[in-house]
Amino acid sequence: MILKHDIPQGAKLYFGKEAKIKREIENIAAEVFEALEFEEIVTPFFSYHQLEALDEKELIRFTDDKNRSLALRGDSSIDVIRLVIKRLKSEAKKWFYIQPVFRAPSSEMYQIGAEWLDGNLVDILKTNNLIFERLNKSYTLQLSHIKIPQKVAELTGLDIEDIKKMRLYKFDDVWLKKLVAIHSVKDLDNLDMFPNEIAGYLKELKEVAKHFENAIIAPLYVANLRYYTGVFYRFLKDNTVYAKGGEYVVEGERSVGFSIYTDNLLKDING
Repeated sequence: MILKHDIPQGAKLYFGKEAKIKREIENIAAEVFEALEFEEIVTPFFSYHQLEALDEKELIRFTDDKNRSLALRGDSSIDVIRLVIKRLKSEAKKWFYIQPVFRAPSSEMYQIGAEWLDGNLVDILKTNNLIFERLNKSYTLQLSHIKIPQKVAELTGLDIEDIKKMRLYKFDDVWLKKLVAIHSVKDLDNLDMFPNEIAGYLKELKEVAKHFENAIIAPLYVANLRYYTGVFYRFLKDNTVYAKGGEYVVEGERSVGFSIYTDNLLKDING
């Protein structure tokens, strides 16, 4: 029996102290964005193009009045960029949002995010980190490159699932075993043993990592977002993700952006 006051599994309810802290987090983030001259945007809950970002099984899907496929917003980045370029036709390059996204079967997740058209990944990373600093929070920065596992699969014949699940018994190449061992910026000092394409991507990682103390490198991490095109990152603590971001191209426009997971941040602040 479903009681009248029950809420679906995965849905969110905020009240009292928790609701107040959530509002304070969002206000601090908005202050940071506004000081850095980001424009605010709130996108529709419904979207026609979510399959460009996420796998179909992650989306809550239905149809519109013309029987065209719709989904509840599962990711904000592509919609923000497309709306700015195609509909608003704005010259502003820096945008932020504070809104929920939805994943199947019934998960509701609040996010604080930013998209920077033609922006620099180091700059957007610093913006992300500044919000954490204003909240007196510090998390481990993990840097990866979307092209590395793809190129490894191409060069070795490994399935991408073998790489994603780190089936090390299948990793025969000496350079691949060395790649698995990379964890710090110092590990990127000598790249001579790697194939040229892999070495090039590792150099891109190093260029970003050198700006951040104690960044860890995870060259074989496989992201679940489809639109990353280069370096991407996660802020982590105890296997919990507090933010994700990276480089991508939408409508031919190279951009960078990130999303902070408000609910995870709220739990950390509440202890």
